[in-house]
Amino acid sequence: MARLLATLLLSSLMAARAGAEMFKVRQTWMLSIPADGTPQSVTAQADDAIVISLPEDKGFIEGVEILFKVPPEVAQWIDSVSWAFYNGVKPEPTENRTDYRGKRTTVGTFGDLLSLDIKVPLAKPNSIKQDAYSVYIDDIPDFKNGKIFLRLQPAVRDSSGIIGNSRFDITVKPIYINRGRLNITLVPPEGEALKDTELFIDGQESRLTPGGIPVTPGIHDISIVSGSYRNEVRTVTVTQAKTVELEIQLRDITPTVRLAIPIGTQAYCDGSRVEDTKKPMKLEQGKHSFRFVLGGYEISKQVDIINGHTYTVALNIDASVSEDD
Repeated sequence: MARLLATLLLSSLMAARAGAEMFKVRQTWMLSIPADGTPQSVTAQADDAIVISLPEDKGFIEGVEILFKVPPEVAQWIDSVSWAFYNGVKPEPTENRTDYRGKRTTVGTFGDLLSLDIKVPLAKPNSIKQDAYSVYIDDIPDFKNGKIFLRLQPAVRDSSGIIGNSRFDITVKPIYINRGRLNITLVPPEGEALKDTELFIDGQESRLTPGGIPVTPGIHDISIVSGSYRNEVRTVTVTQAKTVELEIQLRDITPTVRLAIPIGTQAYCDGSRVEDTKKPMKLEQGKHSFRFVLGGYEISKQVDIINGHTYTVALNIDASVSEDD
């Protein structure tokens, strides 16, 4: 008899999906999924509403998973409590509000289960796994306001109040897409505007986009190629649902020459005296001559340099030891 009554009431609930309805709940519970995806829990009764607030950045989230721990008395009274999602709920849900108007979309019951796992997609297509152990919601809820509205409701007339006062432990967590994000910032040399560059991720040409580049979790090779800067190569590890910030300082393509010479050595480059021998020199691409004078010794060296390279010209003083009889 209880099963028949529950079936009849459930049929009337499903019929209400045709249009908006006025309804009242005992309590509205507000759950907010934080940016780090930490599961959120609440204990609600069989005549309450649960409002799930999604994080502002939903780029990694393709759905929401709602796990119910069902009270034994509800499982014993098969189909005694229904659950339903609503769209277009007015007024804006708050913890202190109990009267609403909205359109019921997906409806179901807990049957005789002691636990229920509901998966709610936020978009189609998606990669959410569908299996025999969970309920997959085909109708994507309206979350334009960043909230999903779920209502519990007794599906039987229970004068004892056992069903109405039963308590459900509810845990909500995001379902993440198998993607991470790579946010690359290119910093040109001081005082210069950024010139044309090419970006390659794992050998494939890519583009810098506002908010980052979606990539699969794992290790990725980043290459920056430019005719105006030196080529840069980086390796980064990206994890699921996380953004990796990568700043690359671009270097001038002009060749740089450093001198490694003993103190007191006079250095000349292309016939001109090098005043600060500790400071790297920027030279044009091509052949350059260096001359070093130390005491009564003089050494000359010619170097052919090309763009995008750094060179070190070192003057080595060696000493030899011999043994005389």
